[in-house]
Amino acid sequence: MDLLTYPECRDEVSERAATARPKQSRKIHPITWIVAAALMPILVWDVRQTLRESKSHATSNEAFRFHPDTRQ
Repeated sequence: MDLLTYPECRDEVSERAATARPKQSRKIHPITWIVAAALMPILVWDVRQTLRESKSHATSNEAFRFHPDTRQ
């Protein structure tokens, strides 16, 4: 796609383009990184504990449910 050129404008820059500021990239505050780094191990530990508890709970239920000597 070719650029359009207008002979009446020549090399002029519009006022709006001249006053527009370039967008600044949003930076993440260092405290946010520190909090995220501190929370990650806690969250991983919590997920592991939850999985461990759910597995132990499931195995104890299965052992009780399928035990041949118990009657319900």
